[in-house]
Amino acid sequence: MSHEAIIVRGARQNNLKNLDLDIPLGEMVVVTGVSGSGKSTLAFDTIYAEGQRRYVETFSAYARQFLDRMDKPAVDLIDGIPPAIAIEQSNTVRTSRSTVGTMTELNDYLKLLFSRLAHLYCQGCGREVVCDTAQSVVEALYRDWPNGQRLMVCLPITVPETLSDDEVLQLLNQQGYARIHGRDGSRVEVVQDRLKLTDENRGRLTEAVETALHYGKGHVLIYPMGADRTVSKPERFSSHHHCPSCDIDYPEPTPSQFSFNSPLGACDSCRGFGRIIGVDYGLVIPDERLSLKDGAIKPIQTPSFNEVQRDLIRFAKKRSIPITKPWAELTDEQQQWVIQGEGDGSWESGRWYGIKEFFDWLESKSYKMHIRVLLSKYRSYTPCQDCGGARLKPTSLWWRVGSFEAAEQALSGRARFIPKGNTLAADRFNQLPGLNIADVMRLPLVRCADFFEQMGDANADEPTQLLLEEIRSRLGYLCEVGLDYLTLDRQSRTLSGGEVQRINLTTALGTSLVNTLFVLDEPSTGLHPRDIQRLVKVLHRLRDAGNSLLVVEHDPQVILAADRILDIGPGPGRHGGNIEFFGTPNALLKRKTNLTASYLNGTKQVSVRHEQVPGIPVRDRLPHGSGSRAPMEGSTASPGPVYPEPASQKNLPAITITGAREHNLKNINVTIPLKKLVCLTGVSGSGKSTLMRQILYPAILKHLGEQTEAPGAHQRIDGLDKIDRAVMVDQSPIGKTTRSTPATYVGAFDAIRKLFVATPLAKERGYTPGTFSFNSGNGRCPTCQGNGFEHVEMQFLSDVYLRCPDCDGKRFRDEILEVKLLQDADEGRRALSIADALAMTVAEALTFFHDKPEVQRSLQPLADVGLDYVQLGQAVPTLSGGEAQRLKLAGHLANTKAKDKEHILFLFDEPTTGLHFADIATLMGAFRQLQAAGHSLLVIEHNLDVIRAADWLIDIGPEGGDAGGELLAAGSPAEIMASNNGYTAQALREYDASLTQGVALPAPAKKRKRKTDQVISVHHAREHNLKNIDVTIPRDKLTVISGVSGSGKSTLAFDLIFGEGQRRYLESLNAYARQFVQPASRPDVDAIYGIPPAVAIEQRTSRGGRKSTLATLTEIYHYLRLLYVKLGTQHCPECEVPIEPQTPAAILARVQKDYRNREVTLLAPMVVARKGIYRELAEWAAARGYTRLRVDGEYQPTDNWPKLDRYREHNIELPLTDVTVSARNERALMDGLEQALDLGNGIVIVAPVDKRTGKQAASERLFSTQRACPSCGDGFDELDPRLFSYNSKHGWCQRCYGTGQIIKGFDEEQTGEERTWLPDDEAGTEKICPGCNGQRLNPTALAVRFRDRSIAELASLPVVAAEQWFKTLKLKTNEQAIARDLLAEMHSRLQFLQKVGLDYLSLDRAAPTLSGGEAQRIRLAAQLGSSLQGVCYVLDEPTIGLHTRDNRKLIETLRELQQQGNTVVVVEHDEDTIREADHLIDMGPRAGINGGEVVAHGSLKQVMGNKRSLTGQMLSEPLRHPMPDLRNAEMRKLWDKESLHIEGATQNNLRKVNVSVPLRQLVTITGVSGSGKSTLIRGVLYPNLKQAIAQKRKTKQTWTGASQITGWENIDRILEVDQTPIGKTPRSCPATYIGIWDTIRKLFAGTVDARLRGYTPARFSFNAGDGRCEACGGQGEQKIEMNFLPDVRVLCDVCHGWRFNDETLSVTYKGKHIGDVLAMNIDEAVEFFAPISKVHHALRLLQDVGLGYLTLGQQSPTLSGGEAQRIKLVAELSKANMTPEDNKGRRSAHNLYVLDEPTVGLHMADVDKLLHVLHRLVDAGNSVLVIEHNLDVIAEADWVIDMGPEGGSQGGKVIAQGKPDTVIKRKKSYTGQYLREILN
Repeated sequence: MSHEAIIVRGARQNNLKNLDLDIPLGEMVVVTGVSGSGKSTLAFDTIYAEGQRRYVETFSAYARQFLDRMDKPAVDLIDGIPPAIAIEQSNTVRTSRSTVGTMTELNDYLKLLFSRLAHLYCQGCGREVVCDTAQSVVEALYRDWPNGQRLMVCLPITVPETLSDDEVLQLLNQQGYARIHGRDGSRVEVVQDRLKLTDENRGRLTEAVETALHYGKGHVLIYPMGADRTVSKPERFSSHHHCPSCDIDYPEPTPSQFSFNSPLGACDSCRGFGRIIGVDYGLVIPDERLSLKDGAIKPIQTPSFNEVQRDLIRFAKKRSIPITKPWAELTDEQQQWVIQGEGDGSWESGRWYGIKEFFDWLESKSYKMHIRVLLSKYRSYTPCQDCGGARLKPTSLWWRVGSFEAAEQALSGRARFIPKGNTLAADRFNQLPGLNIADVMRLPLVRCADFFEQMGDANADEPTQLLLEEIRSRLGYLCEVGLDYLTLDRQSRTLSGGEVQRINLTTALGTSLVNTLFVLDEPSTGLHPRDIQRLVKVLHRLRDAGNSLLVVEHDPQVILAADRILDIGPGPGRHGGNIEFFGTPNALLKRKTNLTASYLNGTKQVSVRHEQVPGIPVRDRLPHGSGSRAPMEGSTASPGPVYPEPASQKNLPAITITGAREHNLKNINVTIPLKKLVCLTGVSGSGKSTLMRQILYPAILKHLGEQTEAPGAHQRIDGLDKIDRAVMVDQSPIGKTTRSTPATYVGAFDAIRKLFVATPLAKERGYTPGTFSFNSGNGRCPTCQGNGFEHVEMQFLSDVYLRCPDCDGKRFRDEILEVKLLQDADEGRRALSIADALAMTVAEALTFFHDKPEVQRSLQPLADVGLDYVQLGQAVPTLSGGEAQRLKLAGHLANTKAKDKEHILFLFDEPTTGLHFADIATLMGAFRQLQAAGHSLLVIEHNLDVIRAADWLIDIGPEGGDAGGELLAAGSPAEIMASNNGYTAQALREYDASLTQGVALPAPAKKRKRKTDQVISVHHAREHNLKNIDVTIPRDKLTVISGVSGSGKSTLAFDLIFGEGQRRYLESLNAYARQFVQPASRPDVDAIYGIPPAVAIEQRTSRGGRKSTLATLTEIYHYLRLLYVKLGTQHCPECEVPIEPQTPAAILARVQKDYRNREVTLLAPMVVARKGIYRELAEWAAARGYTRLRVDGEYQPTDNWPKLDRYREHNIELPLTDVTVSARNERALMDGLEQALDLGNGIVIVAPVDKRTGKQAASERLFSTQRACPSCGDGFDELDPRLFSYNSKHGWCQRCYGTGQIIKGFDEEQTGEERTWLPDDEAGTEKICPGCNGQRLNPTALAVRFRDRSIAELASLPVVAAEQWFKTLKLKTNEQAIARDLLAEMHSRLQFLQKVGLDYLSLDRAAPTLSGGEAQRIRLAAQLGSSLQGVCYVLDEPTIGLHTRDNRKLIETLRELQQQGNTVVVVEHDEDTIREADHLIDMGPRAGINGGEVVAHGSLKQVMGNKRSLTGQMLSEPLRHPMPDLRNAEMRKLWDKESLHIEGATQNNLRKVNVSVPLRQLVTITGVSGSGKSTLIRGVLYPNLKQAIAQKRKTKQTWTGASQITGWENIDRILEVDQTPIGKTPRSCPATYIGIWDTIRKLFAGTVDARLRGYTPARFSFNAGDGRCEACGGQGEQKIEMNFLPDVRVLCDVCHGWRFNDETLSVTYKGKHIGDVLAMNIDEAVEFFAPISKVHHALRLLQDVGLGYLTLGQQSPTLSGGEAQRIKLVAELSKANMTPEDNKGRRSAHNLYVLDEPTVGLHMADVDKLLHVLHRLVDAGNSVLVIEHNLDVIAEADWVIDMGPEGGSQGGKVIAQGKPDTVIKRKKSYTGQYLREILN
């Protein structure tokens, strides 16, 4: 049933307490609660994880590995969950190359746009550089020069300068040239022609220019000539990007040229970073008040470099440079002299070499560590001088897009970016049209959006229009979420978490999806109170579009805007994880005991009093074991807030920033009082972060001599000497491993370890502090290395973490845990081990260690910042962002207690992110403690509680971006509110009033009307043959799209509905993932509204090769392989005993026994089955004296390493020593073994040397210390999933290569579908492989056991038996943890296979032996197992291969899927499915260009009543049986009656079947699914007869799968007519396949024009020859690769889709050229070629089978399977003799045609045409054997064979056979039962 809510039961992830809740769909639900209470665990780790995981499972296993599938959460049940998209704050990319442009992928679109649309302007003259053609040159000459003008056409060539003029002329004469116009060194201008500019000479001029361009390598010069034949200045032209005036070449524009992440586009100096690291002379000269004598040059003041200081003073005196004057007072020339030096700068020149040369000398010594350390102190990042910070090569910056007017408006007074190397005058440069890519990157997004909106695209081609649409929409969304102030080149690492999230939110807006769950994490982060309402509107819009929102949030405006609020608590950590409240905002505000409600309704407030007493109670504590909070002291509502008095700036120290002008700051002066809590605020984008993070913080670091980026633009900063250091406290992760804990971070663990060392037992044993470390030392558990768990990698499943079995998760050895600390407590003496101490919370530890000052000093800050609930040993990566930030703050508090006199400036950027109101109160207390310790705080913040509590406010504004950057106000909160200036003052007044007057309950929210139009709306669809149609598909219903073949059904269902639904979801993924799951291209449609994420279940005519099985297709085998790797027990394949570890001594004994007195080579495996070139390994080996390595069995030298195949798996071993095995050499042999085992990770290969040849013998053996047979001593590699793979040489049987059969001609290179390589005459030669007995795997793989079964034995079970085996499987505790997800995945897949009726198949059933219906239902089972809700499933004829009985079961499954809340769209012709539909859409009225319209839609009754609907007519008046005029009785009298006899058929489930098949008749084989139809015909009859007919001369035939087959001797040929494509390339088409194209080409070659030109039929081939278009290779279209976007195919711009060149197209036949003929549909061609009988006959047959709508040149890949099958039938029919007269005096070939489900894809009306074709084949004396379920085909068969009675092991018998009216009388026959309904 459909769920109106997401049902969660038993959620136990992290600290969640077995939660049960129902989250309504279609609403905005806000999850709130104190930090660490479990909000993100519920929203992200549980609900989002399951929604994302289930949708991602609908992709292939290959694609999923790139899609970052979430872990399966710990929860009993989640139902009704839609596909989920997370919008988080995390920004994993920290490189400078990551910018807003790359994050939003706008850079990717821009580089494509610039490469297609930009115009190039010359850097030398500013003229536009165009690529000329001969035609454009001639047009320009006729346009610009007077008629009759004499001119000379010259071409420039280059010759060796050593050649004389005569020699050059002699060479030119040989080429037909007689004149040279001039010569300059090696450059010669050759005269091509001299002529007058007249209309008569146009052709001659064109030819001359074309020739000159060709031989002049794209250059031509046209000289105007006077009457006296003197020449003037020439006009220069070029056919490539070359400025003829300046003679400058430019590269062709490619997307990579405009990407700074590509080496082709990135600046060579900075490599695309825009900045370089070099000597920062600001750090070299940190104090400009010092003179040269007093040490202004800091690095040369040390004793090591004092000599340089002396040289400086000595030379300065000589040059009269003041040495006592402050550096700041020296002139620029004098400063440059000091830095640059004089002369050549060499040390020995007797001149001052300069500080620059000093650093160059240091660089040459940088191989020394202390020099590198020294250099790092004086380096910083500065803008790259070669690209000016643009990141790109200068040549890329001369390409411009847009008009001059649009550029001026966008720049709005900004200076244009001038590329380095520009030589144009400023006024000329500023007149260039448009913007270059650097200009675009530096525009605020709002101006960037305006610029592209004005850019005209009327003349742009389809790809360019697509790019412009994407750029405009993405920029629009960025502006809509309040990011209009950002620029595209803003580095992503400088973005706040809120900005990152809102960027990600734009992606969600851009998808326009419905029925999707969006999960957001604190979207209000970084937003000023003024901007919150903008965000709320965006969230509501997303919700109102038909989506569900789950928002983790603490902002009161967002919370109160929710439909429901979910409050998690009551406390953090182990005290949280419960549902405190779940309901509407109104209901929450009425709660008196709820902490969140208390702050929302104003009964509690964050105190603004500046408490003077350190250590005040700043947080309401959660008592140990208590479930409620104590009231917070000082936090209840008061009559009015008490503000601190305004700070007097006269007596307080301060930092003053003067002239700040970075980014949008407008030369402002800001004073920051010290020893105060100063809050920097303002609207988003106003310039706060620029001031603090890009000007102040780098300036402080630079002042302190630390490496940093250059501070942003400012005049000066005063007061930096009043602080000792600055600390930036942000929410970045602290540690990435479980070894990082709160106790280690604050230093408490060191103090605790010292206490343990001081115990008597520890002293007695000699333990040190290192003994009690879990990071190193010998005290930690050796099994888990101190982690407390084992990490089990599960490949494509979530990794598993198992509690260490040796230490039980305690991290230490048992002996260490025996050391106890004793402490008196109320309940008696307590004894704690080091593991117990780590398990304590901070609060418990403070109590336990109450008399230990060192421990108290370290742990108290954790309690002060509200982290008293965390465990001392809790892994830091498990902390939330807010907890991580407070842990950092605690660390700083602990440090400041140790350093009382240090004055630190703490810088905080949005410290309240992720904090609940109560946590903010705790944070404020921590701030006051820092203040009390004498420190200063500068906080960027928008939270009004923090702003109110600040001592001093600095308000930047008034708006963001260009409209910001001004200092609006500075002062106390009271002064700011009184100023009445700015949004901050307004927000403070409103908030203050709400707190003092109490919060009125908001008016009840108006109940939103549930959308009545729950539909998918398609407007003006024009894809393929669709005629600009509008279609409405109801959501959450079962819709069937029907219509005649080729009418546009699949285009509507798949190209539009599925394509858009999947594409929009995939847009939420990163570009890297999308390149592996390339979405469909955007269809040609105006709009599609209301579309949910979509999943397609399509037909595939290819079912895979022998290596594909039921288990691999459903991925059950993937999980089974992983199960055997993790839990299997390996046995020796020879001895059948479990393997176990062995000692090196045991290996030595075995080698001595087996190789006595033989010379052996000991090899250490270095690389095992890995791809790569391994040059570094060779270098490593060579450096250690090893001269060779063995690569794939061959020795290769290490000093001349060959180039290995990068994409091939290699085995590389290191030969360590050659030794003769003897008692005398035992020591050398042991040493060699130990060394090999050490290098080979416990594995050594012993290779004996052949005495005769001196080469290694083949009998080498592997020995292992980890995995060896105790009986024979053989060693084995570690288990790997590839060992169990049929497709890997590590796993497959060496005789059959993983197929399980011996197939002639098959080797290890054929890993794909056998059908693609197996010759027709070799089919049917398979036999069971004797090497593996059909089990496909090698002995090593088959020797691995799980519960005493090999993997092949498990894979051989039928589905139902396998499911039962897994259900009864008993697992140990550790095994349960590993196998939990594996078994769940396999169990769900096995259950669904049973649900779709495939319980009879065995898991190892080979894919080629599956019927079409079985293959389709396997895919259906694999896709539908995800249990999603709100998805649009699009299915393509799911009833294929289903018997009528099974078909009705499938319909029940589809109905169940729909009732779960999904939209089900089915392309179908089956009558039962059509009648079951809630909504019908009938496409037509005909096929191809005559289709593409919606002829009827609505209910079944409405469609049946529509006279235009062919489907409606067929439903109301189905075919009548028997059909008249179907058989040609006269023809059939010509043929003798014959029968084919199959005896003892036993393949698969056949039970010794004996059956007779009448020949020269239409015989249908039918029966329920899995009954054995395909096995009998395609598995037994077809391959056996194929082989027998090919070997007719053999006296005795060998039969496979049957004891005997007789009656086949008169059959000349057997042919399987399937639905595989007629060709794999666009060049294959109906005309070539049915054999008429050769005739048509001969017709054209026989025309007068063709004969005059000497054209042969080959000229009219589009596959080869001189006639086809060279630009597209005869395909008529060109593929434009769009990188991460879908590739776009456009008509070839040379031949315009005709496939041939102009000369070929000039030849016509009956007024049509050869391209026109290919474009004809078959209906037109029948009439056109009526006189040509051979062509006309074949075309009429195509028309008769309903393919008249196809064009003669229609590309094979665009044909459906049914269309391909009917074309093949026509190819056969065209060869047959169809009348008695044709057969007189000649013998007709007797062909046996085998067809599998020929009605697939056929409309009911087309079945009639198919029946006529099949009977015409029989009339011609052929036999037709059809596997079919369609009752109309069965009813018109001459003979019916019914298999059954059930499928699988219950089938395999012939239930009934005879004529249709005989079969209906058989009671056991299901076919007879349903056939009776249409025959009676």
